[in-house]
Amino acid sequence: MFRRPRVLVVHSKVEAHGGGCSVLAWSLQALQHDYDVTLLASAPWDAAALNRYYGTSIEPAAIGSLIYSAAGRILRLDPDPSTIQPNCYLMRKAKGLRSRFDCAFGTDNETDLGPPALQYVHYPHLAHVYPKVRHNLDLPPASKLAACLRGSIRPWMLMANFSFDRMCRNRTLVNSDWTGRWVQRVYGVECHTVNPPAAGEFPDTPWEKREDGFVLVGRLAVGKRIPWCIDVLGQVRRLYPGLRLHIVGSASRAPYDAGDAARIAGAIRRNSSWVTFHDNIPRAAVAPLLATQKYGLHAMVDEHFGIGVAEMVRAGCIPFVHNSGGPPGIAGNDPRLTYETAAEAVEKIVRVLREPALQANLVSNLAPRKALYCPERFMDSIRGHVNQMMRR
Repeated sequence: MFRRPRVLVVHSKVEAHGGGCSVLAWSLQALQHDYDVTLLASAPWDAAALNRYYGTSIEPAAIGSLIYSAAGRILRLDPDPSTIQPNCYLMRKAKGLRSRFDCAFGTDNETDLGPPALQYVHYPHLAHVYPKVRHNLDLPPASKLAACLRGSIRPWMLMANFSFDRMCRNRTLVNSDWTGRWVQRVYGVECHTVNPPAAGEFPDTPWEKREDGFVLVGRLAVGKRIPWCIDVLGQVRRLYPGLRLHIVGSASRAPYDAGDAARIAGAIRRNSSWVTFHDNIPRAAVAPLLATQKYGLHAMVDEHFGIGVAEMVRAGCIPFVHNSGGPPGIAGNDPRLTYETAAEAVEKIVRVLREPALQANLVSNLAPRKALYCPERFMDSIRGHVNQMMRR
């Protein structure tokens, strides 16, 4: 009797928010019809919420769930908001389940699931501890416990029996070439870039019918540098007073971002005559809005990928991005679209606004890149890598 291959997907905090869960959601959709998929998580998850937020069509009946809610009772033991405690709890559980599955796929950064697995690294979350703790994790049990008592190893890594050597034997997927170079530099592993999808039905709006305005996509968090963007475009408006800015996003859910979100919202209100904040609008409304504008601006430094920039490219906008992280790659590594200072950003933006022929050239160069960030391409890649792991 035919049996579909069984795939265990491991992701601790499943919620309709952030780029990490976007990769998870589209991975579940990619696998749900060809594989017997089970999601191991630390709390119940809502497929309908993921579908609304990410534009997926996950069928709840097609995805099995293993929920270890006991993890929720211990998550508060470590006050560090970036703790790997919940991930380690699930890694321990996954090791005990591996014999039931043909392939395991960790979608939440570095993962040790026992035998070689597939892992998706958004950024090397454990890079800062790797040189210091790697040798301690390979010690005999008694010596490892002593290292934990000395504080050389976090107890969560001990609980998970985490091994960097096993993690490095995984097949490693990354969200951008920039992240891949970082991961390779830290761990010395081969990386395969699988860009997250920029989902949505993007209208093919002719350039001449778009507004001479900008879009900025991102939550109200300090790293997105939204007040900086408003200041830069404020300088551009001295030459082009009709220019407008549309900010598409939401307030960050992280408690430590609350104060920053309030200050950013204040900057938006002070410029409300030309800045509009579209707060948490439905996914189906994002693509049409972006397609009404000609330009995009993204200012986060060392953004690991930059899904907002990918959405701008798919919408047919010309994006101006900081010359760091993943966004320059999304913009085709075009020096006319990258900047490092406010003065350079203003200069390059004004030049493009001033020259219609340059606009046409940039639009033509960016058009073939739209296909790189479509969901179908992402899902094909995920299925291909899962099949590679099956053969391995």
